[in-house]
Formats: sequence, C-alpha cells, structure tokens
Amino acid sequence: MINVSASTLRNKIGVLLLEKPLSLKEVAGILEIKEKKSYSLLKNMFQKDRVIGFKDTDGMRRYRITDGEREKALKRKAREDKKAAKAALKT
Repeated sequence: MINVSASTLRNKIGVLLLEKPLSLKEVAGILEIKEKKSYSLLKNMFQKDRVIGFKDTDGMRRYRITDGEREKALKRKAREDKKAAKAALKT
C-alpha cells in the first residue's frame, strides 16, 4: 500500500479480522506492509481494546477483533462493498 494513514490501515485490519483471526505476518502480507508496521498497528489496536491477541493451537500468536470493534468493522465492510458495487456498475 502506498501512503495510507495508520488510521486507515487499522480500519482495514479490523475488516480483515472479521473473517478469521490472523497473525502479524499474515496481516503484513495481505496489506503489503512491513511486519514492523503491522506490529505497531496491532499493538495500538490492542491498547485501545480493538483486538485481542491469543496463542492459537499451532502455537502461533494471532489476533481477533473485540465485540465492540466487530460492529464498527461490519459497517466499514458494508460501506466498502457498496462502494465496490457502485464502481463495478460504472465499468
């Protein structure tokens, strides 16, 4: 991703985590950012009770969104989907 604000990236992480818990490395790969940046974003979200970190059955640390964040992320996803559908109609 090019020149995207940290706030926007945190919101994107929230939407990503709606589907399934992800590791720091997976988040970095999907968003095409460095792992260090991914760590910083997830740490901030953890401190603000937006995500919960846990050790998965494979021993890997993964993150999932909190219940309070889930509602907000669902609204963001709905907006994104609506925007994408509108853009698809124009082409």
